[in-house]
Amino acid sequence: MHNKIVITTLSAAVLLASCSKKEVASLQNTTALTTADNTKVKHAAKINGATVLGAPVAEDKVYKLLQGYDHTDDFEASGVQYLNGYFYVVFDNRYKIAKIKSTLPENSNQNSLLSSGSGDSGFEGITYDSENTPHYFVVEEAVAHNGAYQPRIRQYDANMNYQESMWADYTFTDANKNKAFEGVAWVYRGGEDYILGLVEGTGKVVVLHKTNSKWEFIQEITLPASVTFNDYSDICVYGNKVAITSQEDSQLWIGTLSTTSWSITGGTAYEFPKGSIDGVVGAGNYVLYGNIEGVSFLNDNQIVVVSDKAKNDQPSYQQYKDQSVHVFNIP
Repeated sequence: MHNKIVITTLSAAVLLASCSKKEVASLQNTTALTTADNTKVKHAAKINGATVLGAPVAEDKVYKLLQGYDHTDDFEASGVQYLNGYFYVVFDNRYKIAKIKSTLPENSNQNSLLSSGSGDSGFEGITYDSENTPHYFVVEEAVAHNGAYQPRIRQYDANMNYQESMWADYTFTDANKNKAFEGVAWVYRGGEDYILGLVEGTGKVVVLHKTNSKWEFIQEITLPASVTFNDYSDICVYGNKVAITSQEDSQLWIGTLSTTSWSITGGTAYEFPKGSIDGVVGAGNYVLYGNIEGVSFLNDNQIVVVSDKAKNDQPSYQQYKDQSVHVFNIP
């Protein structure tokens, strides 16, 4: 059944940053996953002390939310930003960006696709700049540039009209270009715009400063040693909270961003709930949420995450939760 929620609207001024991110029961590290859980999900208990989240308070397939689409349409969600009662969702297979009412009304004219373009976009994250002139920033993971590969950050106005693109001052090789920037989070500090870029393959958080011509490299942040995900799929900043997700580990980690230096400390790990082979949360021990690729805070105790399309080598039951929007409470 499609669940509905009512979410208090947050003003843009309250959102210091984005997410272009709990204690129901202790995770038993000895819990055995079935052999159907392949390498994409077999390490789901890797962070010691992870707490299992409860069932989502709301979730639905993206195609069901938009008018004129059906199950044959792919929406490979890769990033999400919550703002003023709406979820802004980017897809790596589409240039258009979804604006979805946070109550998740199905087949509704309250939901729409914004901006323009066709083909695969390579979009991997979205974030929102609420200072001065509002902007959205959307990151392309890695694009060929000057003999290497660099993330490219696209800027949109408040109505999601495309304005310009600038290169991020950080390079990848042909060998690791598919493990590049998987998420971005905007931070306003000292009257200047910064973006934190999350590297999928290493978990490094790259600090970038906006200039007139590019996003210049400032430094790398190394996450606390307790964070040992197999991949890193998105980053979100809310106040001094930092949320980082992993699709392969089906987990969420929340730490603290220093207000005086570029460092991230502390942290609590959360596991997305398991379920039955029929996709029923809490009714079994199968990893259902194996494709989480975007995260954003709604408030201190609630997050929204979005999921990519399940790959052919994943167990079929993970398709129940793919290409969807999910809202979870954080205990």
